[in-house]
Amino acid sequence: MLSTAIYATLFIVLSMLYVVMWPVFLRLGLQWAKVSDVTTRRIVFATASVIAINVVAAMAFRFFTPPPESRTIILFGVVGLAANVLAPCLIISWVFGIRIHRSFQAWLPTVLSSGAFLLFVILLLRPYLYEAFRTSSNSMAPTLLGEHWRSTCPECGQPNFCTPVPEHFTPPRSPRMICENFHVHLIDEVAHDVFPADRFLVAKFLAAKRWDLVVFQYPDDRSITYVSRLVGLPGETIHIEGGAVWVNGGKPTPPDSLRGGKYLSELTDWHNDLWGSKDRPAVLGPDEYFVLGDFSAVSNDSRIWKQGAPGHNPFAVPESHLQGVVTHIYWPPERWRILR
Repeated sequence: MLSTAIYATLFIVLSMLYVVMWPVFLRLGLQWAKVSDVTTRRIVFATASVIAINVVAAMAFRFFTPPPESRTIILFGVVGLAANVLAPCLIISWVFGIRIHRSFQAWLPTVLSSGAFLLFVILLLRPYLYEAFRTSSNSMAPTLLGEHWRSTCPECGQPNFCTPVPEHFTPPRSPRMICENFHVHLIDEVAHDVFPADRFLVAKFLAAKRWDLVVFQYPDDRSITYVSRLVGLPGETIHIEGGAVWVNGGKPTPPDSLRGGKYLSELTDWHNDLWGSKDRPAVLGPDEYFVLGDFSAVSNDSRIWKQGAPGHNPFAVPESHLQGVVTHIYWPPERWRILR
């Protein structure tokens, strides 16, 4: 796929540039610190050791990063500082046989390589190419998962997913769960182990198509970012009937990944009329889109919005609010997927 090829090429090029730039700046730092007996072999060994520690630290943070409100975030900050500053200085001190204050001086210029990489990310990568996100809810389950509980579907035996139910709910609520085959059930007995949310990549350069997963700014509050499935394009009339999306009176064929999925035009716990029902179709303007969540029974999507962006229909995502197309789930490893 084009997005995968572009991402892989970009990753390889950036990695190679970083691997090349770091020893160059290290050599400059060693000259600045007036270190003698500087050989290419020692520089390569120091560089490889530092990069190996950085990779191990990054992987550890992926596995063990605590929630932002946790007090242990301070500990992780200290560990990150040690991995990125103290460890490289200790390695330079050991490899070149110099005191720690001189190794710090030799290390300082290497910050420029990290700074150049950071500038590239801020000025080019995130605005125009790729940006990483973390799923914050389960409205797109089973395609994208937020933090979730798991069980086994009683209908097909596939894994079931739901949002963890807060402990303060009294009496305890049986969660509504959805499985990988889109079967939805209320499950009484669910283990309360919380599994991590998906982390995914969004391509800013791709034009959104029907059935894509898109990231967008919530029409009523642009500071909030949502991810949903794009089903309605500018100028179309959208309604939901028989669990399927209808466009201008016809029923487009969804991708195989949505086989078994059903979109609801009525919700048992929602007492207002929904946009996109047969009696209340969504007529999109020339720059408006209609979006749905794959977990239709619990999704906050175009069907139920009451307030839209200024000058737009309540159910519509304006084109200016679209931020990109979801292409890959990259974390956790067992959830790795190519979506486009």
